[in-house]
Amino acid sequence: MLEPLAASVLTSLFPSRPLAAQVFASNSSFGTAMRSVKQSLASDFFTPHPRSVEGKGKGKALPEDEYGACSSSSDSCRLRSWEAVVDATAAPMTRFTSSRPRARRSPGHKYIASGSRSHIPSLRTWIRQVDVAQRRHASSRTAAELSRHTTPPDEQHIWQKTFKDVAEGADAFSADDAWHAYQCLCDSYGEAPGPASTAVAFMANLTMSVASGHQGEVSPEFLRLWGTRIRNALHHIDPGIQDMPRNLIRVRWNNVLISALAMEGRLDDAIEAARTMFKLTDPMHKAQQRANVVQVFTVIAHAMRQYSGSSAVFDYLVQEAELLSGYFNRPHTAWRNPALMRAATLFRSTSLDILACLEDPVQSLRSHLSLWSKKQLSFAGTLLILAMTGAERAKDAHAVLRLMQKESVPLQDGTLFLVIRDLVREDLFDEASALFAPLPSPTESQFAPYHSTGLYLRSHQGDVAAAEAHYDKLRRRKLAYSNDKNSIMHAYAKAGNPGRVLELFNEFFPSTATRKQDRPNIIHYTTVIYAHAQVGDLDGVNLWLGKLSEAGFRPDLHVYSIVLESFASRGDVTSMSTLLDQMRDSGVAMTAVICTTIISALASRGDPMSAEQLYKRAVQDGVVPDRAMVTAIMNAHAEAGSWDGVIRAWDYLCTPGRAGAAITIEVVNTLMKAYVLVGAPFRTIAHIFRQLPRKNLRPDSRTFVLLIQSACDSGFMDIAEELFEEMDRLVREEKQTSLQADVYVLTVLMSGYLRQGRRLRAKAMLDEMKSRGIEPNAVTYAAILKAYGEQKSENGRMVAQEFLNSLMESGTDDTWLQLIGGRRLTIETVYRPLLNAFVQHEEPEKVEQLYQDMLRSGGSPTLGTLTMLLDVHRRTGNIAAVQAIWPEIYRLGLEFTRQNTLLSPDAAQTPNLRAYGSLMCVPFSILIDALSAAGKHTEIAQTWKTLKDQGLQFDSHNWNHLVAALVRAGEPQRAFDIVENVILRYQRQSRRHLERERDMHPMSPLTLDLPPPEEGDLPPPRPEAPLHAAERRKAVAERWTRRLHNWESLDDRAAEDFAHPLHLLHTMSPLWNTWRPHGATLVLLGRVLTHLRSGRLVQAVQPESDMEFEQMAVDAEEIRRRTQAAGLVLGEIYERFPQTVQLVREYELMRRTSGYTNTAQGRS
Repeated sequence: MLEPLAASVLTSLFPSRPLAAQVFASNSSFGTAMRSVKQSLASDFFTPHPRSVEGKGKGKALPEDEYGACSSSSDSCRLRSWEAVVDATAAPMTRFTSSRPRARRSPGHKYIASGSRSHIPSLRTWIRQVDVAQRRHASSRTAAELSRHTTPPDEQHIWQKTFKDVAEGADAFSADDAWHAYQCLCDSYGEAPGPASTAVAFMANLTMSVASGHQGEVSPEFLRLWGTRIRNALHHIDPGIQDMPRNLIRVRWNNVLISALAMEGRLDDAIEAARTMFKLTDPMHKAQQRANVVQVFTVIAHAMRQYSGSSAVFDYLVQEAELLSGYFNRPHTAWRNPALMRAATLFRSTSLDILACLEDPVQSLRSHLSLWSKKQLSFAGTLLILAMTGAERAKDAHAVLRLMQKESVPLQDGTLFLVIRDLVREDLFDEASALFAPLPSPTESQFAPYHSTGLYLRSHQGDVAAAEAHYDKLRRRKLAYSNDKNSIMHAYAKAGNPGRVLELFNEFFPSTATRKQDRPNIIHYTTVIYAHAQVGDLDGVNLWLGKLSEAGFRPDLHVYSIVLESFASRGDVTSMSTLLDQMRDSGVAMTAVICTTIISALASRGDPMSAEQLYKRAVQDGVVPDRAMVTAIMNAHAEAGSWDGVIRAWDYLCTPGRAGAAITIEVVNTLMKAYVLVGAPFRTIAHIFRQLPRKNLRPDSRTFVLLIQSACDSGFMDIAEELFEEMDRLVREEKQTSLQADVYVLTVLMSGYLRQGRRLRAKAMLDEMKSRGIEPNAVTYAAILKAYGEQKSENGRMVAQEFLNSLMESGTDDTWLQLIGGRRLTIETVYRPLLNAFVQHEEPEKVEQLYQDMLRSGGSPTLGTLTMLLDVHRRTGNIAAVQAIWPEIYRLGLEFTRQNTLLSPDAAQTPNLRAYGSLMCVPFSILIDALSAAGKHTEIAQTWKTLKDQGLQFDSHNWNHLVAALVRAGEPQRAFDIVENVILRYQRQSRRHLERERDMHPMSPLTLDLPPPEEGDLPPPRPEAPLHAAERRKAVAERWTRRLHNWESLDDRAAEDFAHPLHLLHTMSPLWNTWRPHGATLVLLGRVLTHLRSGRLVQAVQPESDMEFEQMAVDAEEIRRRTQAAGLVLGEIYERFPQTVQLVREYELMRRTSGYTNTAQGRS
């Protein structure tokens, strides 16, 4: 068995003079090593290759008796060289088994060398002999040979500079270039370049760069290659003859050799040797020596991760806790030596980054509970918590902490406070409060961290009173430092009180301050900016951005994120675009956080395709997507009704190993939102809710709100009330403060009662808001206005009008007008229900008057409000008003698309309407109906072409309205053609698409990465709008409750696959698979066939003409001609459009057998 390297170190430390016969036998390991050394440095010497026992010519090995003279040398001969052991691998195993006893391992993998140790000559003697041979070889060269090896001065200068830069610790360099320079210098000089200290430093820095991944992707093969190169190169660097530990060059030489061994995969040898070197210290140079050894530990950690995985690194760090635990504290001045501080910081970050890759840190700790001591478990738990908090895995850190508490493992100082702060950073306030609340009064040593952490927690919750209490205790003892001052400012910012934030800022940091600690830093400026962003004060945001710059700070990613989120929450796309341009100009790189904000903004604008393009471009640019970024894509599809996209993103997040893959309650909430918008039955959503504990997920307030929303949509108000009471119980008994009732859940309950006509219960919910100190918002008031506006009597609309007037007359400073979303959106929200009520009752004058009132109150024209104006004038036949309003709608549509392209990753993208069908298709259908009824058929064709040229993808409703318009234009064949070759073709294509096998483990969350359409397919249709109207959701849910019978089987599948019911509903539902002729369309085409069969042509509607009079005024010959033409048209329809004709007949039969009248029922 090979001698452990530790034995070599110990021999070097404690030399004893050996017998010459014992040390220098010709078959010794050192003799074997020496025979492998070449006298000259061949050009490929540093490239690893098999060793030869015997050389030829100039590469002939030194004679065995040449190094025997070393027996009479100084004490340096007693120093054992590491390399003698390394090169002993070339010797037969029998040479070692007879010369020394085997080393045995303890269960902890520590080497214990037993018996006596044999000695071999020192590296100094070996190097001296090799050096003499090299010099002799060089001097014997002929002039011709020397001329061939002459190097141009410029090139040699480049090599020397590269060598020097790397040796001095250059931050960035190419390992291949550095290695080439070193080889060339060796070949040029005939020996290792520079003094030994420089050459060793070169090797040390090269080793660290390669192992740390600075030279590209690291693999075991890559490490092994470089480890062998560096180990071979060390043969030719003379570390001097002075004994360790005073010989710093020899100490570092050995450290580099240990690193090379680790890189080659000889981890046990490297670990044991590193342990020995750690204990080797010279009082005069202890810090520098420790710095070098800590670098070795860093390389070992990198190598162990490659060869054995992150779990092995975890075990190693805990096993070596006695040596390494001190380096996981934050760097402190007690270390003093800058090199040691740098080395310790790098070792700490490297180790924690590796541990952050553990998939299940709790299981990693649990598996060692019976194997490690309490002290080891305490250190192990601390390591995992440090790693998880650093990787923004607060939930995992919390889970490790809970396991430690359960097993009574002692916590190291500060660990609990660290976890609490990390939970707060991820907005996990319930978990943070549950840890902080039961803490006893702090001891004197814990006073400051206790109250500082409590202040941090309460300030981020917006609990001003509790935050002030903690801050006051710190202030009284003069323990309120910079971060604490920022925390109390943040409390008021969170509460939406920028005025108080400014007061505190001026109090803490007076303009006359001269001391550094009395001057604000970038964090304090950011908090002021955040305070203004919270209330939508964009002027204040811009003002303080300017002050931040004037103070000498550059806005960082955190500042930009806050401002960007503020712009996004108000739909201010132009400002978002300007800010993104500024970020690019400032060199701020795109991150997953920024991408998530932009994707969320595009989601709110109904543009999932642009969101996907942004995601794809960001990944190509090196952004690593996280869970939030993928969830934002999932939400974009839910908002647009793209259920395929929702399911694909969910499946991606469920697939281990994907970037950002993780199922959290936020992801489940997004899926539940899709279920609500698709109109899924309450039973389906409730079943998913009941499965959350099995997935180790705890519902948050949004989860409860979605479930209560589903119960209200289905009319189960008693269940909705019980769920609300359960939320209150969890807050009261289990201190889950994030489940505190808010305006959203109470508005959902109030709206549910209003839809059922239970106004007393609805008023009770409104009173509950007031009693809890909750301010109703615009959505609350809109629900009340909608309930009164939808009453059949005019009195209800009058009450709604008076209520709206009282709201707007109450003042412009009301809180509900300042909510997130901006004043304009808030005003439109409260005006829209009454506008719609007047439209439904065909009262154009009141619609116009209310619209003008909205503008005077601070609202602005939007596609939604203008569409209502368009509709009311279409209903009342005012074609002039319709034609006057449409250009403004078209302009707003183009402006909307232009704004979205500002957020596009492709700056050269031309604005088009392709992605915005839900916005433009609805008013276009209204326009088609109005123009065709007025006989303006040419205008329809012109507008259709204009929108098509702008890229608008027409939806099924547009095509159905076009069918009606073509009939009114007297072109029944073309009407049947649209149904046969567009609508029915899309229907078949959609069904074929839905029948595709679901990919449960997609490589990408994007629908852009789906297989391309089949040849001959029409362009993929855009998804239909989701069911935002509660009435429609209720109708769909009731239909599904009747149709689905095998609920048990569906529940079983949903228990394991939460998205399975959505996949099933998506593939079966006739309501959101709308590519089919509408009922009104089929009724109209049936009348066309009846009309043609009676021998009458379908006449085009003409403006201001009496069709019945013109039909009666024709003579007999004209009637005969028309009858014959009608027959030809009918025959052509039967021949060319058989599927449509058959569908019309089947629909008429269904209507007769179902007791329907011939009155068109509108869209089915």
